Amino acid sequence: MTDNHLQDLLTPGSDIRLLWLGNLSWMMRLGGRLWAVDLDLETDVRVHTSPISTLELAPHLDVHVITHWHGDHLSSSTCALLVEHSDCLFLLPANCQQKARQIGIPEERIQITRPDEPFDLLDVHVRPHRALHGEKNFTVYRHASFDDCGYLFEVGGKLLFQPGDTVLLEQHLDLQDIDVLFVSPTVHNMYIDRAAILIHHLEPRRIFAQHFGTYSETEDNLFWTRGYPDELKSALMPRLRDRFCKPVMGQLYVID
Repeated sequence: MTDNHLQDLLTPGSDIRLLWLGNLSWMMRLGGRLWAVDLDLETDVRVHTSPISTLELAPHLDVHVITHWHGDHLSSSTCALLVEHSDCLFLLPANCQQKARQIGIPEERIQITRPDEPFDLLDVHVRPHRALHGEKNFTVYRHASFDDCGYLFEVGGKLLFQPGDTVLLEQHLDLQDIDVLFVSPTVHNMYIDRAAILIHHLEPRRIFAQHFGTYSETEDNLFWTRGYPDELKSALMPRLRDRFCKPVMGQLYVID
């Protein structure tokens, strides 16, 4: 990522700016501050090097939001670098505390998030949502935790919903007036059909695919490494296809 891209992401303004770094790794300018979700940037199983390194973003990062404890979401290597080179606050579910301590995240830089317990932080209203992790063959993971979180962010009158790694839940269909929806069309998440149900029900103004094209695929990991964004787009009614984006790593997206 070039300095110009970083400057564009951080430039003051009322709009929301998004930049995808693969999987569920997003950088978001919300309320003039730099937020990130599930950064996993330093790993040799990535197909492509992240367009921005942890060391580049660390001095500017205010908040790092974690959805659950899996290594491609709560990354030990990335978070250890953020501990050393950033002053960011870590928002993470209760079941991530032990791993956070092992990584060396100081207690004073951790804020525990719990489903349905909203809070305000840096001019952003954050409402953690229940997430229920999926597994192979469209099943619910045997070790799925009720601590896992998705997040609804409200800033400047706009709503952004990051479900995290989860199957489709009835609670998701209760949402209204979503401006930005992040969706993961993988077997262990909502896949194509249930992601399409969610999109058709919510009719968000912008839709961003995620959890695809990031890691080396093997026969054993296809249920979580292979996403189907193109197939999902084809499953949508035409007017919603126009709102759908298969993001490019490192490209800036402006929500105004």
